[in-house]
Amino acid sequence: MALDAVCLQAAVREIAPQVEGLKIEKIQQPARDQVVLLLRGSRRLLLCASASQPRLNLTEVLRDNPSQPPMFCMLLRKHLAGGRIITLRQEPLERVVTLEIEAMNELGEMGRFSLVLEAMNRHSNLILTDHNGKILDSARHVTDDISRVREVLPGLPYETPPAQDKLNPYQAQEMDYLRALGPLAGLRLDKALQQSVSGLSAQAARELAFRISGSESAPLTDALVPTAAGKLTFFFAHLEDVPTLLTDEDGAPLDVTGFPYLSRDPSRQKTMPTLSEAMDVYFTQRDLRERITQRAHDLRRFLQNALERDEKKLA
Repeated sequence: MALDAVCLQAAVREIAPQVEGLKIEKIQQPARDQVVLLLRGSRRLLLCASASQPRLNLTEVLRDNPSQPPMFCMLLRKHLAGGRIITLRQEPLERVVTLEIEAMNELGEMGRFSLVLEAMNRHSNLILTDHNGKILDSARHVTDDISRVREVLPGLPYETPPAQDKLNPYQAQEMDYLRALGPLAGLRLDKALQQSVSGLSAQAARELAFRISGSESAPLTDALVPTAAGKLTFFFAHLEDVPTLLTDEDGAPLDVTGFPYLSRDPSRQKTMPTLSEAMDVYFTQRDLRERITQRAHDLRRFLQNALERDEKKLA
């Protein structure tokens, strides 16, 4: 699954009305890059900062938790347990989501905290800040040795990742696309879309290229620029959230999208009630496959070591 800013925005639109105003009853950290907020009404909000599959969704999956909670989890419980989610918002067409939470501070007074999910693949992170925007801690510390652009360490002021100079597809008009795409003629259309339009994953860019030209790998020609500008304007003006589960020929989940893909076989696309449910189905199956693959790998390694020992004995 490629969680781009467009898909993340659909997730925020779906989840925000369901969690805003709810009390945080428990906080769990089943993995270093995962935090689960147990909310009033038996809702579980998962924030995952995995390097390969970052995401945000309401989940029904029960996860095993370590016997000793990690330090970041203990800090979240200290500041956020018993608090109430005030807002859930996304930075405009960026893969950054912020939960504004009102909770009792150390002085027994109501204070504001922010729990930030940066869903940016290998740069993904979970960050807790106070009402002044000072970082209290993060799931992953980013020092100057790791990034010279932005440090993420306790005590430093939180800064959002640098914004990209690209078009916001929900605000751009046809003339904006003409100006942005014109200089990129000669590139592959999907690559040109990724360079000029904010929030698109490679997968979504290929789908848009197919909708514009009939091919996922078509080149962007001067003649195609006006067509692309018109179709992009129409597409984002009329885009509706339709959570979709892509499957293989056996019906096994392959991916999750926020809308049906015309470039994929309709018989292998299943409309889901919510994006969160689609993510739960996809990641439950994916995690199961990964566990089976890992156990098979461990078994092969065990057998290989045993064979090598026996061969040495025979020799």
